[in-house]
Amino acid sequence: MNKFLAVIARKPPLFLIISLVYLALIAFLKWGRQLPVDAIYYAIGAVLGVFFLDIAEVFFNLVPSPFRTIVFVAGFAVISFFVISSTDSLLGKGLVLSLYLTLLLWQLGEWQVRGNLASWYAMVAGTVTIPTQQWILVGFLVLFLVETYLFVQ
Repeated sequence: MNKFLAVIARKPPLFLIISLVYLALIAFLKWGRQLPVDAIYYAIGAVLGVFFLDIAEVFFNLVPSPFRTIVFVAGFAVISFFVISSTDSLLGKGLVLSLYLTLLLWQLGEWQVRGNLASWYAMVAGTVTIPTQQWILVGFLVLFLVETYLFVQ
């Protein structure tokens, strides 16, 4: 139980606020003020997704985190697009969207602190230039917006 409380405590409040506002806004855009009962599954998946990667890192003591790599991000981008475009599971869609947002917030936070995402590219042979890192981050953001649009429709 202490590990779960540690996860909640270590989540930056701004990340939590941004995630919950995004998830509520998307639910409103999709269903309006008349939420169907199935929206509960979306909410469960979305809230779980906000903490899922943090829980995995703490519970399995993953240092350095395999989730904070461009290899994981690339694989997740493919899988998340598949989930959003082909499943009817609102639990899965909520989970994927909030995980995607978590990955984006982690990258943007590191960019703000360090001015690059070099640690995310440690598994890649050679150096990845800052402009290339920026373009990949923008591409990841665009795919997130496309997936959000697909979900709302």
